[in-house]
Amino acid sequence: MASVRLSSSSATPVYQQIVEQIRYLIEAGQLETGERLPSARLLAENLRVNRNTVAKAYSRLRDMQLIASNGAAGTVVKAKAAPDLNAAQRDQVRELLAEPVRAAVELGLAPDEIGHIAVNLALQAGSDQLHPVFVECNEERATAFAEELTARLGVTVRPSLIAELDEQAADCDVLVTTFFHLAEVRRWVRGSGRHIETVAVVVSPHIQTLMRIATLPRAARVGVHYSTEHQAEQVRDWLVDAGSKHVSVIPFQEAEIPAGLDVLVVPAEHPELGDGAAEGTQVIEFGGVLDEGSVRMLGEVLGELRQRSLAPGPSGRGRSAPESLVRGS
Repeated sequence: MASVRLSSSSATPVYQQIVEQIRYLIEAGQLETGERLPSARLLAENLRVNRNTVAKAYSRLRDMQLIASNGAAGTVVKAKAAPDLNAAQRDQVRELLAEPVRAAVELGLAPDEIGHIAVNLALQAGSDQLHPVFVECNEERATAFAEELTARLGVTVRPSLIAELDEQAADCDVLVTTFFHLAEVRRWVRGSGRHIETVAVVVSPHIQTLMRIATLPRAARVGVHYSTEHQAEQVRDWLVDAGSKHVSVIPFQEAEIPAGLDVLVVPAEHPELGDGAAEGTQVIEFGGVLDEGSVRMLGEVLGELRQRSLAPGPSGRGRSAPESLVRGS
């Protein structure tokens, strides 16, 4: 079997790297119809990955009708997919890439590094087809998290308030929200009559904030002052879990902050909510951060959606390229 190469540093899931590369090999004619593929166990051993990873890749390729299980013959190439580019176009692309690749080699980059850069540039260009929206009830949080996801995932994520979904989600194909709002967002999707992928991420309290809270005496009187009640209640629960014993939510509608508080917790997005604190009250700005596992999971979901958008349609045409060029087997 022609070489499959994996990149451990790529944001693309390993199983998807395998799917894309085998598909490319089939389209390029390097794997012929009826040719036998390595077993999932053997390929996993050669690539040094979990067998279930290869099994998942093979399952996806079977769903794409590119390979088939053929009894004693094992897993074989079912049919040659229609190539994305004809020979003349491929030659033209090689000519376009030849000079930049030579320049990169002269700068000292290894072939693997050049391939990784090219793949990420191609993925970023393809990501323009996706239109994810981050949904929150707080405009500042929605904007901040949408900007962070945009920077980290290489795809433009737009912010939206829940009340503005009718306008902001008109062309979206992915809705991202926190677990707190998941049910509400799903109800909106059902009511819209559209099929929109909905993903919930975890927002965790900033560790530095928790460390400051943890140093407070347990008897300290803590007030939580937020513009939205549910966020105030969530922060109150986090503080109680961190060991605070006397935590109360101060309704946003109250014009004055009660006297006698040792600590007042306000959102980092709205530090002005602490302006009315009495002298001697310590004001702590509480910030939230996106959970790392949630960001990785969202990246995988976007990768799968991108894969679907590039899969061959009724005409048998699609767009694909090998996901990485790091040697595997």
